[in-house]
Amino acid sequence: MVLFVASLGYYVSMTNISFNLVVGVLAIIYGLYSFYQRKTAPQDIAKLQIMIERNGEKMANSIHLFGYTLLPIVAGLLMLHAHFRA
Repeated sequence: MVLFVASLGYYVSMTNISFNLVVGVLAIIYGLYSFYQRKTAPQDIAKLQIMIERNGEKMANSIHLFGYTLLPIVAGLLMLHAHFRA
């Protein structure tokens, strides 16, 4: 296992893949997936349903849109910018 992790680190350094690139891409994918889920099946998102019960529909949708869709996409774009700028 240690050899695999060490070789993975060597591979990542040789291909110029940074932490910012990996996390940035994953954050953007997560934000887009969250947006897709919100549009296609919002009743299946447990956290959203709990927020609707506690805060009302309008406030819960706003919080969920910002925290689970917009924030990850913006953070991912900033991380990609940091990766390509360096």
